[in-house]
Amino acid sequence: MSVVKLSVAPQDTTEKLPGDFEAFFAQEFRRRFRVPRKLPLSVVMGAPPCDSVGARCVGGYLDVSAVAYLTAHYDGKLSDIQVVDATLTPDLADSVRTALETMSRQGLGPTMDVDTMALIVRVEADPNPDTVPEIRHVFLAKVPHYNLPFRYASMPASGVEPRYPFGARLAGVGDSVAIAFTVDAEGRIATESLELMRATYGDFVISVVNALQRTRYHPARLGDCPVSTRMSQRFLFDVPRE
Repeated sequence: MSVVKLSVAPQDTTEKLPGDFEAFFAQEFRRRFRVPRKLPLSVVMGAPPCDSVGARCVGGYLDVSAVAYLTAHYDGKLSDIQVVDATLTPDLADSVRTALETMSRQGLGPTMDVDTMALIVRVEADPNPDTVPEIRHVFLAKVPHYNLPFRYASMPASGVEPRYPFGARLAGVGDSVAIAFTVDAEGRIATESLELMRATYGDFVISVVNALQRTRYHPARLGDCPVSTRMSQRFLFDVPRE
């Protein structure tokens, strides 16, 4: 059994939440969250021990996770709610979105001293329920583990080749784009799973997303079977030299 927990953090890592913010948020979220009747899980993650680069592991387990980006307001309202379906369980993503929208309509987000704060809300499984404070528990799930060798998805030999944005090239600016995504069992990137983790300029993000959607990965494998898996990747754009 795994506990599916909730965590809340500012998108800007230099900001801090008020002392009881996360606990209060979790309490109101849990009261409005409805556990889907069925959660058909398909995304496999590696179970340790893994090799030195973390690409191959001795086993694997099915994962369940959704990530929400939103803006919290001083009066308890929530806006700009966007939910990433990280593990391709749309019923879970819909339940997370509905709970957050209900909290917003009722003005039940925790109050703050600042006008607004951009937040990341994660609903994800933790295989060690004893380490998770009870206030952050959302629900319990039976998550299968497999004693079969697991190998994460890998890029094609040609790599992923995002184009350098023309305007950025003219302006002489570069960027570093970090993005997380789910590769399905066919080796394709699931669009609904894309999660931007770090970037400065939107043009670079668009270039990376377009390149990912054109690319076919070698899918992950659990034993001999191709499976979906969650990955992250960093793309560095160095300023072109004349």
